[in-house]
Amino acid sequence: MQTSRQTPAAARTAAAPSSFVVLQDIDDPCVWEAASPPWEVLASPIGRGPFRNIKRILVTPNWLIYRESFACALHVQGWTPAGMLGFTVPIRLGARSRYWGAALAEHGLRASLPGSLDAVLDAGQEHMVALTRLDWLRTQLDPVTAQTIERYAASRVLPASARQRGALGTWLRRLLNRVHAEPRVLEHRGVVTALEQDLLDGLLRTLCLGGPGATLEAAHRRQRGFDLAIDIMRCADLDELNFADLCAQAGVSQRTLEYAFRERLGTSPMEFIRRLRLHGVRRALLAASRGDDTVASIAMTFGFYQLGRFAAQYRALFGELPSVTLTRRCTFTGASLLG
Repeated sequence: MQTSRQTPAAARTAAAPSSFVVLQDIDDPCVWEAASPPWEVLASPIGRGPFRNIKRILVTPNWLIYRESFACALHVQGWTPAGMLGFTVPIRLGARSRYWGAALAEHGLRASLPGSLDAVLDAGQEHMVALTRLDWLRTQLDPVTAQTIERYAASRVLPASARQRGALGTWLRRLLNRVHAEPRVLEHRGVVTALEQDLLDGLLRTLCLGGPGATLEAAHRRQRGFDLAIDIMRCADLDELNFADLCAQAGVSQRTLEYAFRERLGTSPMEFIRRLRLHGVRRALLAASRGDDTVASIAMTFGFYQLGRFAAQYRALFGELPSVTLTRRCTFTGASLLG
C-alpha cells in the first residue's frame, strides 16, 4: 500500500508552480522504486522483516529535501539524479549501513554527483537527503567555490565536522517540519527564493572549504566588492534581493563579500539584507490600507516564511510587534529634503 499526499494549495500557484510538499508512506519495495525519482533505483530487501518507507518531502524549483526512514535493511543500486548534486545528513545509522561499500565517516557529508548508486541501508535507518540542481548552484556561487564543492562531491564526501553535520541535520529537520505545517507559504515567490537561499547558506556554513589569504589584493577586492554591493542595494527591489545575485553583480565571491561586510559593518551580507527587508516590512505596515492587508501577507511578500521568527526579529529591531505597527499606521505627505 502507498499513501502519497501533495498539498493542493502549494502544488500549483502562479508564484511558485513547482513548489510543494508531499508525505509518502510505502510498504512495498517495487512501489518505492517507482516513487523514487529523480533517483533511478532497484531495491532488494535484506532479511525477512516487513518493508516500510516513510518520506516527508519538500520540492522547490532548485531543491529537493526529504527525511525518510526504513523499517528493514535494504540494498539499493541504480543511478543518482541527473544534473543534481546530493548529500545525506544521517539521523540514525545502523551498523550495516554502507555507501558505495564504505561506512559513513565520523566527519563529512556523504555526497553524490550524477552517476552510479550502491548503498546498504540498515533496518531503522533514518536520514535527511538534499538535492540541488548543478546548473543553479553554479549560478549562485563563484567558480572557485562551485568547483571546490563539486570536486569534493566527486570524491563522495563533502568536508564537515561532526558538530557542523549535526547542526545542519537539526536545522533541516526543523525547516522541513515548518513548511509541512504551513505549506501555503510556498505560494509566495519571495518565500521560495528566500528558502532556497537559506538552504544554500546552510550548506556553505557547514562545509570546511578553507578561508582566503590576507593579501593586499584580497583586501582591495573586498573593498571594491563592498562598495559595489552597497550601490546595488540602494536601488534593488527588496523582495528580489538575493545574496548570490548581489555577489555576481558586484563581481566578487560570496566568501569575499562575507568578509567585507563583517570587516565594515560587523555583520554578514544576509543579515544586512534581512535588516533591509525588515525595514521594508515596517514601511509597508505603516502604509497599509485598513482591512486590506495583514502582517502575514506583507511579511511573506518580503520573503519571511517563518512568521514567529520574523515577529521576534521585528520586535528586537523596532521595539514592538508588527501587529502593533499595522494598527497605528502613518502616512508621510511631506516634501523631499532634496526638493
